[in-house]
Parts: sequence; C-alpha cells; structure tokens
Amino acid sequence: MTADPIRRPPKVVLGVSLLALLLLPAVMLAGAGGMALLMFVLGCLGVIGLIAHKAYTPPYPTWLVALAIFLGWAWLSQFWSAYPKVEGFSNAEKILVMGLVFPAVIWLWTQMRDHILGDILRKAIVVSFFLGVALLFIDALSGFKISFLFDPMNEGETYARRHADGVRNIGRGAVFAAVMIMPIAGLIWERFEARIAVLIAMLAITVIGFKLNVTVAIFLPWLGLTFAYLGRRYPTKTVKGLMVLAIAMIMGAPFIAGLAQSVDKEALRFLPMSWTHRLYMWEFLPTQILEHPFIGQGFDSARTFNEQLVLPNGETVSLVSMHTHNAGLQIWLETGLIGALLAIFCVCQFFKPLSEFVTEKSMRGFGMSGFLISFIVTASLSFGVWQFWWWGSLVFGLAIIQLYRVNSDSIA
Repeated sequence: MTADPIRRPPKVVLGVSLLALLLLPAVMLAGAGGMALLMFVLGCLGVIGLIAHKAYTPPYPTWLVALAIFLGWAWLSQFWSAYPKVEGFSNAEKILVMGLVFPAVIWLWTQMRDHILGDILRKAIVVSFFLGVALLFIDALSGFKISFLFDPMNEGETYARRHADGVRNIGRGAVFAAVMIMPIAGLIWERFEARIAVLIAMLAITVIGFKLNVTVAIFLPWLGLTFAYLGRRYPTKTVKGLMVLAIAMIMGAPFIAGLAQSVDKEALRFLPMSWTHRLYMWEFLPTQILEHPFIGQGFDSARTFNEQLVLPNGETVSLVSMHTHNAGLQIWLETGLIGALLAIFCVCQFFKPLSEFVTEKSMRGFGMSGFLISFIVTASLSFGVWQFWWWGSLVFGLAIIQLYRVNSDSIA
C-alpha cells in the first residue's frame, strides 16, 4: 500500500514537533539554551517542506532578503573584530545559517493550522509550556532540587558555584516563559478556565522573578497582557506602534545609553546590583561606538573588553559582561551605523505582513502584541543580540501565533 501523499507530511511534522515539545520543559529548566537546537531541527524540516512545495525559489519575501543582508553584514564584520577566530564555524557563520533556517518553522507550523492534526499540536504546545513553568516554579522555590537531582554536583564543585548556575538557568528560563506566555495564552484565552490557568502561570513567573531577583520576569507577564488587550482591541495600530518602538530602540540606543551618564551615582546604591552594572556599562559603550561609528568594532567584539568595575556592594565584575544587555547597543557597537540601518530596514519589511496578519483577527492581535512588547523589552534589557537560543525563541513565538485558527479565536 502506498503512503497517502497528503497525510504523510503532516504526520511527520507533528511527530518531530511533539518530540521537540516533549523536550521543551527540560530545555526551559536548563535556561532555554536548547531552543536553538529544537528550532534548528524543525527549521531544517521546514526547509525540506519548502523545497518540496517549490516555495523556496525566487522571488523571496522582502523581509527574508533584508534579514539575509543584515546577517551577511554581521558575518562580514567578524573579519575586523578583535574577537579571536575559532576553528570551524564561527559564531557569525552559525547565526547567519540559523537565522535563515529558523524562519522555516513559521511556514511549517502554518501548514498545520487548519489540518486535523493541528489540534494535537496546539494542545501539546500548551501542556508542554505549562509543565515547564511548573518545573521552573518548583525548582526556584525548592533551592534547585530538581536541577541537582538530574545534574548532581561533581567532585570539586562548590555549592555556591552550582547555586549561581541555578539562579542563572532558572532566571533565564523564567524570562523565556514571560516572553512566551502571551502567544500561548492566545491559543486558549477564550475559555474561562484556561484564562485562570494562564493567570496562575503568570503569577508563578512573577514569584520566580521575586525569588531570584530577576526584575524582568516580575513585570513582563503583566506588561505583555496589557499590550495583548490593546492588540485585541486595536490590532493593526498596536502592532504598527510596536514595530515603530523596535526601530526607535535600535536607532536611539546610543543616545538612550548616553542618558545613563546623567543618573545620580548616589542613587545607584538603592538599585539592584544588576541594574547598577547595566547603567555603568551603558555609560561606557557610547564612547566605544564612536571609535568606529560606521562599520563597528566587529562581530562579538563586546566580548573583548577587559575593563573591570567595582559595584557598590564591593563585587568586582567585567564592565561589559560578554554582551551589552541591549540589542540596539550591540548592533551599533559591533556592526556600526551600517548594521543599525540594515537592522531597521529589516524591521520595516515586517510592517505590511504583520499588519495584514492581525487585521480583523482579534486573537492574532492579542498574541502578536503581547509577544512583541515582551520580546522588545527583553531584547533591550537582557540578552545578547546574537544568542542562538534567543533567535530560536523569537521564531518559536511567531510560529505559535501562526497556529491560531483562521475561523476561530481559540482552540476551544
């Protein structure tokens, strides 16, 4: 008996997707770093599907061309970077490949939207995500007992070091959950009991933020919900406004960072040390940007600064800790004005498709607006712009929103 040519591909997509979702709670517990691998596997499957559908041929979407140009410039900048070259694939080459493969996941899950197997995929996403939040919550409040259970301390390791690793991993997992909660909520929001579950998950993420002193995780779920409701009421206007905000955060990053110089240094004693560190870092970076304002200092050059900073609590840290904790600043620092303009050009290509996507579909506006504000704020305050898992997380959120039914506002 020959395989059904219509049903077989969706079954393969569902099977691989379910495997990835089975691993998602563990990935969240480990700090979400594995998102890059999960999305890359799904992305490769999506590329195969695009080729099979003869959809991976010119003319390519303008946003994809713009993304390729931006990532190509970032790749080129590695050749004048002070960051040492590595054997094999460099970070710049990895992000170039991954950045162009990841978006295929969006197309892949779009094909599942109205398929009979799509309901299974949607429900699996919801269950997997809520299980991940539960594990993060238990681990944070139990002193990382789950983490220590599956990854016991090795000989020579200190408890203080492992505890610090736990704070970093669970804190990052909580921020990932805070960014993803609105796309997940959009799948089920029309059901009253599902709303209660979402609100409980949001509260759990906030508690983790308080417990681990991760400020972003404290307020981000509620900020996301606020903009999600704005997006439901005014979908096109809200999404366009958030795209303008993203552009402003890129173009204005050096000037916003310059404002850090006007902050009263005495007042820094009352801020969490992580925020004090950020303000000193952002005060330092505009002068470094001015050294190579047009082409930047090169890919990953933020990793090369050796300056030290003594925080008010007496702790000595690197003034620039691996990256700038602000996407716009890192783009300016490493790829210069050219890179910033290319990044803005790339964002501009999403105005039309995203606006058309959310028009007159309230739950699409809900999920997209809640996700975009959460992603923009986090990118402006926390992670490095070239982190593979962060790009995978962006695609994961956008792919989830593609699964919203066309003829219904939820899976209920």
